[in-house]
Amino acid sequence: MGIMNDEKRLDAVLERFYQRFNRYNTKVLKTLGEAIKQFDGLTPSQAHKLAQELKYSTEIDQLLNELSQLSGKSAQELDVLLDKVAEENVAFAETYYKVKGKEFIPYEDNIQLKRYVETIKKDTKGTFKQLSHSKQIGFTFKEGNKIIYKPLKKAFNDLLDEAAYNVSTGVTDYQSAMRNTIKQLADSGIKIHEDKVGYASGYNRRIDSSVRQNILTSVKQINIGIQEIVGEELGADGVEISAHSPCGEDHLDIQGQQFSKKEFKKIDADLERPIGTLNCRHFVFSIILGVNRPSYTNKMLNDMRKESLSKVEYEGK
Repeated sequence: MGIMNDEKRLDAVLERFYQRFNRYNTKVLKTLGEAIKQFDGLTPSQAHKLAQELKYSTEIDQLLNELSQLSGKSAQELDVLLDKVAEENVAFAETYYKVKGKEFIPYEDNIQLKRYVETIKKDTKGTFKQLSHSKQIGFTFKEGNKIIYKPLKKAFNDLLDEAAYNVSTGVTDYQSAMRNTIKQLADSGIKIHEDKVGYASGYNRRIDSSVRQNILTSVKQINIGIQEIVGEELGADGVEISAHSPCGEDHLDIQGQQFSKKEFKKIDADLERPIGTLNCRHFVFSIILGVNRPSYTNKMLNDMRKESLSKVEYEGK
């Protein structure tokens, strides 16, 4: 099975990207935590001097440079991943080309499809490019009823000022005084700040989640686009929906099934959660009814159904 119809394989690919940026998030939090820990027990003059020294240190610049390197590495891997997804989509249709007596052009030689994939790549890489802009990487803090975004450098400098201030005011428990700020840093995590229409102060998402979602969206876009192109060339009259477990109950009866295009259009329109939307992991493949054998046996689908409907007990519920 390919990436798109193997849930575990798709999750493993997405998880690799997610964990890479999650580890970076942890490293940044640890760096900030170690910085403010140095203020505990200092005199006011020592605290002020340390704050100034840390502001002029290269720690944050090094972290931002590391993020840029991670982004570049991920962009290169994304190229390989999306080409693989496109290749699998095209290979899926090879049988139909033969049945229709049409020339089958492998993905590596298909200029039209390669151009389409390059467009998707360009859009997705925009996320990685944003990670290279220091002002778009930072934390969110709650101030009253407002959510305030601070770039990493400013958040770090403000944190140092707060630490020095708490020392200078002679708080009896320095750690308790800093606890709320530390918690906000941890709850926020490193975020990517995106200026979007409709968001007065910008839109913020954790970088690990943002990268994961953008890659998943790109995989879906390539699947949808290539299947439409190939389906039109072949005169495909049906679709097959991928299957996975666990699966939402609203999609259990249709996953792994084949439908005519007309049937699927009606079914999808009646769903509260259309296929491929709202975190749905299903992919739709163009087929020629009566030619393609279903990719999933009844036993496979029944096993997935049982697993999806199984219940576990948690805290007595």
